[in-house]
Amino acid sequence: MNKAIKYTYITIGVNLLIAIVIFLWLLAGTKNPIKDLVDFILDFHLNFGLGITSLFVSGYYIGNKMQSLICQRKWNSILVGMFGLMIILICGVFGGSTIGFIEEGLANGDSIYDAIIDYYYKPFFWILIFGFIPTFIAGGILGGQIKKTCYNNV
Repeated sequence: MNKAIKYTYITIGVNLLIAIVIFLWLLAGTKNPIKDLVDFILDFHLNFGLGITSLFVSGYYIGNKMQSLICQRKWNSILVGMFGLMIILICGVFGGSTIGFIEEGLANGDSIYDAIIDYYYKPFFWILIFGFIPTFIAGGILGGQIKKTCYNNV
């Protein structure tokens, strides 16, 4: 595993921790926010499992592509990192949402339009609203780290 993929995986892990902190912050008014978080994750374990798997699988390929764009093509490392990490986030949301779409949206007899709105549009909206800023900040840092590896390998 090259350093770009390693840094991408570390950044994905940090972003997952940030997501947990944001979710706990949103649950701060409840009686037991940690129990509520664990219950939520257990209720949607397949969604989270496939979503996190999608994050790391897409991170592998996009991390390689970011390294190529930054090191060989000399693109702006900050922008490549920001957009690359945002694409990874979108892949993770798509992967996690697909389980709900198939299990509940199509199985319940909802119209395709309603199922798409409930299981793709709404998760994308909320995750991108709350994850946009942390993802762009972490992506810029990731791009800078990948750029540093280019000079270390010369």
